[in-house]
Amino acid sequence: MTGSAPRTVYVIGGGIAGLTAAWRLQQRGVTVRVFEREPQVGGRMCTITQGGFRIETGASILGTNYTGMLDLIKELGISEQWGPATAVCGFLHNGRLHRVRAASKVDFLRTPIIGVRSKLALARVLPDLIRHRRCLDWDTMEHNADLDRLSVTEYSQRHLTREIHDRLCEPLFGGSVVLGDPTQLAAADMFFYAAKLLVPHFNSPHGVGLLPQTLADRLPVTLDATVTDVHTTDRGITLSWTHHGRPQPDAHADAAILALPAPHVPGLLAELPSEDAAYLRSVPYSRGLITTFGLSHPPKETSPTIFTTRDAHPEIAGIELHHNKLPGRVDGDRGLITVHPRKDFTEGWWDEEDTAIAERLLQAASTILPGVRDAVLTHHVSRRDPALVVRPPGGYAQLRAFNTRRRTADPRIQLAGDYFGPSSTYGALRSGEHAATRLLDHFTTGT
Repeated sequence: MTGSAPRTVYVIGGGIAGLTAAWRLQQRGVTVRVFEREPQVGGRMCTITQGGFRIETGASILGTNYTGMLDLIKELGISEQWGPATAVCGFLHNGRLHRVRAASKVDFLRTPIIGVRSKLALARVLPDLIRHRRCLDWDTMEHNADLDRLSVTEYSQRHLTREIHDRLCEPLFGGSVVLGDPTQLAAADMFFYAAKLLVPHFNSPHGVGLLPQTLADRLPVTLDATVTDVHTTDRGITLSWTHHGRPQPDAHADAAILALPAPHVPGLLAELPSEDAAYLRSVPYSRGLITTFGLSHPPKETSPTIFTTRDAHPEIAGIELHHNKLPGRVDGDRGLITVHPRKDFTEGWWDEEDTAIAERLLQAASTILPGVRDAVLTHHVSRRDPALVVRPPGGYAQLRAFNTRRRTADPRIQLAGDYFGPSSTYGALRSGEHAATRLLDHFTTGT
C-alpha cells in the first residue's frame, strides 16, 4: 500500500478471527480499531483467572497442524510461552478407561474399545479418506460434495459398524468436539476432524487465551462496545454503537470486517441481500455449558482428555484434565478439570443456577474420577451460545453458494468467523486472515 492514501478499518468482534484480521491490516499500514462487546477479548478462545486457576471458557485443544497459528505465535515473539501438550485420549468403556494416543494409528488398531470387525470396517473406509483428502482442508471443505450428503450417524450405519458409531464417532465427533449430535453433523466434518485433530497438540501454561490477549495488547481495542448497525455510504462505512450501554457518535471508516458468529451478522447489516441474511441466520450452532472445577489436588487419572459413550454416561460427553496437558498449566500440585455435558443436559439445565449445574456435573464426574468432589476449591460455569457450528448434511453446498454470492458483494464489508469451515479456532483465524487479504486487495486495486 506504499504511496496510497491512509485507510481505516473497523473490526467488529474481538475473537481470534477479528484480532488476527486487525493485526494483519495494521502490519500493512492500515489504521484499525476493534470493537468487542464483552469485557475481555478472545471470544471462544478466552482464558480467565479465578481462585488462582487459569480457566478456559471455550476452546482448549490446539493441534500442531495449526501451522498458521504457530507462525503467528512466533511472529508475536511468544513462542517460548507455548510447548507440546500431551495428546492422549481416554475412552471410558465397560467401566474401564482405555488410553489412546491421538496421533497413533497403531493405538487405534490395538485398542480393545472396538473389535476386529469394526477395525476391518475402518480399514475399508480409508480409500474414502484418501480420495477426499484434497477436500478435507481448512479452505477446501466447501467443495466436498460427496461426504456432505450424509450425517455422521448415516455414514456410520452405511459404511462402518454400530460399535464404531457408539464408541468412537458419537463421543469424538458429536458430544465432545462440537457439543452437538452426530445425527445432525455432516460426515464431511467427521472425516475432517479425524484428519486434522487426531494429531499432536500444543498449548500454553497461561492458557489458550494468551494468543488473543497478546494481539489485543498490540491493537486499539474498545471493550464493552456493542455495535448496533453497519452500513455503507458514498465515502465508506458508518458504524453505530454504544459503550457501556451509552450511545456514542457514529464512527466512519473506509471499510469494516464483521468477525461474528453467523446468526449475529444480519442484525447489523440491514443492506445484506435477503438470501445471504437467511443463510447466515440458518447456520446451526450448538450451545456450550462448560463447567470447570479447580481442585486442591489432581485425580489419579493421567490422561488430559476423557471421552465417554452415551451408555457409559448419559450426561457427560467428556472431561478435560488440564493439569495433565503440559508442565505449569496449573500452579503447585493442584488440579483443574472441565466437564463437558451432552446436548440433552445442556438444553435441560441451561437456565438453572450455576451452583446447581456445578453440583450435578460434579456428582456425575465423581463416578468417573473418584474422590474429585472432596478436592473442589472453586468452580466456574461458562455459557457459550452460540458455541460451535454443527454443520448438517448439505451444509457445505449451502456454504459454497453463499461464498459464490459474496464474491460480487460490496468489498468494503468483509465477513470472518469459524462458519467458513469446520468450527475451530484455527478456522476462525484463517478466515480473519482471508478477510484482511481481500480488503488489502480492494484498497490496492479498487475492486
